[in-house]
Amino acid sequence: MIALGIVIIFKSTKVFNLAQGHIMMVAVLLGATTSHKFGIIGGMIITIAVMACIALLLERLTLRPLIGQPLVAAFLMTIALSYLLEGGALMVWGEGLYNYPQLFPSEAIMISTIAIEQETLWAFVAVAVIFTAFVLFYRKVLLGKAMRATAEDHRISQSMGIRVTHIFSISWVIAAILAYVASLFLGSISGGHYLNSQLGLKAFPAVLVGGLDSITGAIMGGFIVGLLESFVTGYLSGEMGNVVPFIVLLIVILIKPYGLFGLVRIERI
Repeated sequence: MIALGIVIIFKSTKVFNLAQGHIMMVAVLLGATTSHKFGIIGGMIITIAVMACIALLLERLTLRPLIGQPLVAAFLMTIALSYLLEGGALMVWGEGLYNYPQLFPSEAIMISTIAIEQETLWAFVAVAVIFTAFVLFYRKVLLGKAMRATAEDHRISQSMGIRVTHIFSISWVIAAILAYVASLFLGSISGGHYLNSQLGLKAFPAVLVGGLDSITGAIMGGFIVGLLESFVTGYLSGEMGNVVPFIVLLIVILIKPYGLFGLVRIERI
């Protein structure tokens, strides 16, 4: 889901958002705080609203002034945002662990002799539903088509009547809401902590292996990286499991620079 948020922003703005993991970290901590104070449903509503506002502010105040500038400027800005969000989270929540209320049944589901935690099962279902929804959104819904057009060429999109700056804002809000959905499962499994932002690093190989502009690539890249990390960690070591996604990333970029499902762009010289 972190990878999917990165792809959605990139598809509309051509900006690789390195701060997506940090946005999820803020969502985890904020969700844990509001759910204990206002209840689960109230906490969800408040957190979604606050995360949407944060996304709008980040896009409007930091990324929008860079429109027309080299993409490397926006890339570096997302790095600055990641440090800003991490520092802000430390100032507000400190280094403590914030537990989530019980969102899912604690009993594992048994399939033959295999026990599957319900958080994991529902996370899988959520990814499948969100993936299907976004594929249909980009193909059938007018807003989704406008977001695809904006990614192709900003000037042509503006000449066709598309408000490019509005598309940028919508993309960031959608990515922030996706980060919140991911935070629900992460918070239920491990709680909220400022180090949750490091999970964003594991999303980068998933995005680049699958293809930066591909929704399908984000999902498949996530499965490939997750399964490889789990197998290597289980059969070899945890240290090797943390390294293998980046080894796969290196191999895929050398063989297929656009990723396994990315759109290959051919430019006539």
